[in-house]
Amino acid sequence: MGASRSSNAIRVLAAVLGILVLAAPVTAQSSISQDDELAVGHGVFADAEWQGFLAQIRDRLVPFSGRPNIPYKLIILDTPIPNAISTPGYIFVTRGMLRLSLDAEGWAFVLGHEMTHTARRHLAQFIERANAGTLLSFVVAIVTGNRTAVDLLRLMLDLATLGFSRDKETEADLGALHMMVEAGFDPAKAAQTLAWLNSATGRSQEQTHWAGTHPGFLDRITAVNAAYAAFAAKGLPLRVWYFKDRQEADGVIVTPSKLIEVSDAWTLALTVHNTADTTATIFAGSAALSGPDGDLAVRFLRSTLPADVEPQGEVEGTLTFEKRSRTSPAALQLPVLFSDRRTDLNVPLTGGGPYTPEPSPTPLPAPPPIP
Repeated sequence: MGASRSSNAIRVLAAVLGILVLAAPVTAQSSISQDDELAVGHGVFADAEWQGFLAQIRDRLVPFSGRPNIPYKLIILDTPIPNAISTPGYIFVTRGMLRLSLDAEGWAFVLGHEMTHTARRHLAQFIERANAGTLLSFVVAIVTGNRTAVDLLRLMLDLATLGFSRDKETEADLGALHMMVEAGFDPAKAAQTLAWLNSATGRSQEQTHWAGTHPGFLDRITAVNAAYAAFAAKGLPLRVWYFKDRQEADGVIVTPSKLIEVSDAWTLALTVHNTADTTATIFAGSAALSGPDGDLAVRFLRSTLPADVEPQGEVEGTLTFEKRSRTSPAALQLPVLFSDRRTDLNVPLTGGGPYTPEPSPTPLPAPPPIP
């Protein structure tokens, strides 16, 4: 147990002291006490299942964070206060947050929010004008829950000066929404997650997410809903699926790369390779999509694929279908004609997933048991 405690202390002190303290002036570094260092080190909640689950969600968001080279290391803090905070290179999630019964897409919003704070240097901007003692006191209070009335007043005053502005907090919400769209999570879950957090934590319209400078939950829900509506109104993607499988039949190889959902249409990007010695003609106008249970209510709209594919040649383009139901497509039916035969390909659209450019074929993970 002693070795584990020591390891925890090193990890958290590397995250908090190495980033916050070294970013502060040298004169401020001397104000940190040994007791404060130990308090941070003993505040880690070690749970391999939760670490793995959160890492899966994080990894699917990272390519769309705007700064994918940042490690975004995850640390769970052993405190019942439900919250998540970020420092450059780290995301801290509290044990209390794990108990709020968020699903994978809810966690995608929470982690995307924190990643946006880091990617857009929100914390780094006020680290430059903070002192290390104040910032570390803030983290220690979160970890230990040791808040006397005097400590609470001091922290409130400090955070009134150092906290993110309302604009920054809303910017992080909208950044998370954009990441969810690009990574293929359901963006409707963004506002739903905020609403659930509002209900689960007992905060009312007038109260705030973390401190006085953060926007109220209902304000944030309104902003996220407006952004989601703007996506639909402008025809921007509501969700994107990425694929890595291909279908080969009778001299034709079809490789779908991604499926884009907008408010009223599906657009499938694909490559068609002709391995035969004669020209292949794609009958795009007869293409169709099917759902998990068979026919899907869609109508072909247009194609950017060239009609003919030369022998041993390859073409790429898109097929767009009018969307008449919310059921996701499970397969593409694409007829291809040769001089002596017709080939009807049935291309599965389930080999990838709504995740990242290098997706896992597994579905969204389920959260571990609540600790």
